[in-house]
Amino acid sequence: MNLYQWVAWLHVLFAFLFFFVHGVSMATAVFLPREKDVKRLSMLLDLPSITIIPMAISLLGLLVTSIYMGASAGWWKTGWWGLSVVLFFAMIAWMTWYGRTYYSPIRKELGLHYMTGMGNHNAPDENKVVNMDEVEKLIAKTNPRLMIWVGLGVTAILLFLMRFKPF
Repeated sequence: MNLYQWVAWLHVLFAFLFFFVHGVSMATAVFLPREKDVKRLSMLLDLPSITIIPMAISLLGLLVTSIYMGASAGWWKTGWWGLSVVLFFAMIAWMTWYGRTYYSPIRKELGLHYMTGMGNHNAPDENKVVNMDEVEKLIAKTNPRLMIWVGLGVTAILLFLMRFKPF
């Protein structure tokens, strides 16, 4: 086996790692609207935080292996490879925006740490009295199906581009 084959194997392994750890976030998004207990809502929203490091490692691994394979095979000159990289970054940007826009306000209302902007970590209000009506309104604004379909759609396009290299 040559180095390229090992890197391709790593690329697939990083993809599996990403989907494995990111499943926690998707399960949280799906189960959140069904939950009414404040402690359980808080626990659900804290679960994805344990997967941040493995998810970041998997995304970095995907990027590094993509760059290596693109350079070594000369794919960086092709449109499909460039589009794949653009879709990769667009997906990360969109999911980050979506999470901050819809889930950070829920975390804030529940009195949890939350993020704003480009990575600003905000401490919870220690004297926060949870308003469940407001929490439920914020949860109702989320759309887990949209995230699932966008994620699945972009993944399908990426797989198509990698497998068939159409242009």
